[in-house]
Amino acid sequence: MQDRHTRKWFYGIDSLRFILALLVMLYHFQNVYALSLKKSVYLPLKVVGVFLANAIDGTSAVIAFFIISGFVIHYPSKKGISSIPQFLVRRFVRILIPLAVIAGIGLGFDHPEKSVTWSLFCELIYYAIYPLLLKIKLSWKVKFIAAWLIAALFIGIVANNDVWAFIRQSNTNYHGYYWQFGIYLTWIAGMPCWLLGVLIAEHIDDLKTTTIRTLIYYRLGVFAASSFCCFAQFHMHLSYVLSMNILALLLYKWLQTEIIYYNTEQPNLILEKMGKFSYSLYICHPVTFLLLRQMIALNGFTYPLFMVLTIGVGYLFYLLVERPSHRLAQSINRKYFNLF
Repeated sequence: MQDRHTRKWFYGIDSLRFILALLVMLYHFQNVYALSLKKSVYLPLKVVGVFLANAIDGTSAVIAFFIISGFVIHYPSKKGISSIPQFLVRRFVRILIPLAVIAGIGLGFDHPEKSVTWSLFCELIYYAIYPLLLKIKLSWKVKFIAAWLIAALFIGIVANNDVWAFIRQSNTNYHGYYWQFGIYLTWIAGMPCWLLGVLIAEHIDDLKTTTIRTLIYYRLGVFAASSFCCFAQFHMHLSYVLSMNILALLLYKWLQTEIIYYNTEQPNLILEKMGKFSYSLYICHPVTFLLLRQMIALNGFTYPLFMVLTIGVGYLFYLLVERPSHRLAQSINRKYFNLF
């Protein structure tokens, strides 16, 4: 068990990051198996096809990323930030350099990376305002409730078309997506999700261990709920802006349980290592998939190849771009802030 007074990291977090990045990747890929089965004349096969088409929900995975981000940012800073410039440099440099590189690559392909980079702008805004939130003399629970209510009001006003589409079960002016507010305003909707991670960090040291049975129940519950949200977004006019901040409450309990469980249990070492390049996989996969489609026919035989090659490209991008950006951030802090 890790000593709560000396630990700097929680095992299992990197595994979760890789799995979530993989889910986002699969969500954006065209599931050829689901498409084929849905066209079957046999009802059982059609049902399997529908299930596969809705089994993976990328937006739910992004919301889980928000929660994890709030956790890993707040846990080491619960008692305050020793240097705000060091805090910001460390996080902005390591995100912005890979983001700029992938945006440059996507420039000639109509920016397919935009399907994921909206969440990174949210993250950058959360990092920027986090030092200010630390100074507000209210409990984090109160801050979360206030953020949730503000987000609900914001969604109700700005995304009113999606609200009415659900009420009337009509496709008129229905958007459906979580990032419909653009890169500068979506953070308002996602803020309560990020603060759920902060709440986990606040209380994680006081929580007792859990059992694998409890963890499996939460995993199954999250899988069922996220699959339903995916299905409902397409077939029930239940926009992600209406469902995700509610689903986030379940994701919060699930992720808290994962962290507690792997505080005493050994995580999968391979997944832990692969989690180190989850950010690169996350931002690279849309462009990689587009380029692969131009070189390789996508079918049932090549689909696994697409997955393997995309993961490989993500790892290569990590070695060439993401890891050097981490080191650059450390170098800047050593040189200008003398804190490393």
